[in-house]
Formats: sequence, C-alpha cells, structure tokens
Amino acid sequence: MKQPELGKKIIELRKSKGLTQEELVEKCNLNVRTLQRIESGEVNPRDYTKKSIFAALDYDASKFSSNTENTIKTYLAKTIKKTYIQLQNFNEMKNLKKFTHNFFLSTGIVWFLCATVIVIFELNFQEREILLTLIFPLAYALIRLFDKSNASKTTQD
Repeated sequence: MKQPELGKKIIELRKSKGLTQEELVEKCNLNVRTLQRIESGEVNPRDYTKKSIFAALDYDASKFSSNTENTIKTYLAKTIKKTYIQLQNFNEMKNLKKFTHNFFLSTGIVWFLCATVIVIFELNFQEREILLTLIFPLAYALIRLFDKSNASKTTQD
C-alpha cells in the first residue's frame, strides 16, 4: 500500500472505531506526531509499527499484506510492459541503424568508384550524374532493408 493510501486506511479504521489519535497512540504505544505523519503520508512506518496500529484497530494484517502484494504485482506488470515497449523501440532503432549503415556504405563505395573513374578517365560529372550517384545507394539500402525484413518475417512464420 502506498503511503497516502496507508494513511487514509488508518484514518478510516480509526474513525470507524470512534477513536481519536491520542486514544490510538495509547493503544499502540506510539508518539502522537508519529501517527500524524503516518496518517498524512509523510513517512513510511516500519512493519512492526504498521502491525501494532492494525492490531489496535482490530484489522486483519493479512488483508493489508494482500493489498500490498497486489500493488507490487500491478507495479511489476506495468514495469514489464514498459520494458517490452522500450525493447520494441530499440528494435526499430536497430533497423534504422542498419539502414543508415547500408546507405552510407553503398554511397561511399559509389563515390569511391566515381572518383576512381574521374581520376583514370579525366571526366567531369554534371549535377544529374551526381544525383544518380546518391539515388542508387539509397535504392540499394532500401532494397536490402526490405529483403531482410521479409526474410525475417518468413522465418518467424
């Protein structure tokens, strides 16, 4: 049980028994300020303190622990779901990284070949030819990306 919930539960039980804070602290052997801070949710009391308060209020402590277990289970389920979503995003980033790697690798190879041709044959490229040297590696990287994704889908099926 979270602190505000614990404090609200203690207040609810105390009032249902018709007890004041002073009367409850006498039964539990606590300080009034400690009980006030627990009820306001400022502090996280020790298990011993929780048990003594619940015992003084004639409240079954097993109900309290099952609520705590449910809270923990809910928290763990949310954490697992969040981690799963993060892993999916990581896989998408991994695919983007592969795509970028393939694009720049193929662009570098094409530019290297173009530079070699220019040096050997003393050619001059126009804007249209330079644009083509960028489009071919892009097409190559896209084709590799989709081929890999289709291959992985068929192996998973």
